[in-house]
Amino acid sequence: AKTLGEKWHLPVHKIQHHEAHLAAVLAENNIPLTEESVMGVIWDGTGYGNDGNIWGGEFFINHKRIHFDYFDAILGDKMPREPRISALSLTHQANCTDLVKGQFTTQEWHLYTKILTTNSLKTSSVGRLFDAVASILGLIEKQSFEGEAAMLLEELAETYFQEKGYDFEESYSTNFVGNVPTKQFILGIIQDINEQKTQSFIAAKFHYSLVQCIRIIAQQHHIKKLAFSGGVFQNTVLVDLLIHQLQDDFQLFFHKKLSPNDENIAFGQLIIGSSN
Repeated sequence: AKTLGEKWHLPVHKIQHHEAHLAAVLAENNIPLTEESVMGVIWDGTGYGNDGNIWGGEFFINHKRIHFDYFDAILGDKMPREPRISALSLTHQANCTDLVKGQFTTQEWHLYTKILTTNSLKTSSVGRLFDAVASILGLIEKQSFEGEAAMLLEELAETYFQEKGYDFEESYSTNFVGNVPTKQFILGIIQDINEQKTQSFIAAKFHYSLVQCIRIIAQQHHIKKLAFSGGVFQNTVLVDLLIHQLQDDFQLFFHKKLSPNDENIAFGQLIIGSSN
């Protein structure tokens, strides 16, 4: 882009990935970028953040950013391909790595745990959180295609909700202020595993907890309009649950013609670029 800009004597605007996601869903719903009463909820696997970390669990309110608490991002593109690595990172943060030790060879374990002690790159990715939960539940260690771990978790949650309905009361995310305490999710899931709760119950509770995070942050900031984008919202169970739980108290805005996945990024970039 820089080379072409110089060649064609055109300005180059650098636009952050998740801000482009938000601009795209706002534009599809005819909401101006300057609208202050909307909270953008942008969840995906990977997007380079303004602070040099990997973003993916973002809430934007009037240009203020709230996010899922950071955890270690290690081993580059290997991490999204192998959910067990996300599980290792998050259980390491929660001091309970023994839960996933069996998914690694002895050599891998020594190398990866050593990397975690010196790693500086962090992520807030909800996509990687889905990966971690699927791996902790023993559903998958390595993916054969992108999004496989999240789909397995979605299928489990769907099984539960089809039987029990979308009303739910237990959450892994309660009583927090500011950023979402990612560690709280992992500790709660481990407690439920130890109490021998079913996989489908835990998957459903995980999905419901994500919805409750949105409610908590919106209420704390007195926001009534919520706009959603990012690959995580390709999850139809999550979207159905969002609508069921939140539509009575909030206005919900989703993509209409574009996918919530990265196909909308270029559109969002154009929207922001044209406003500069």
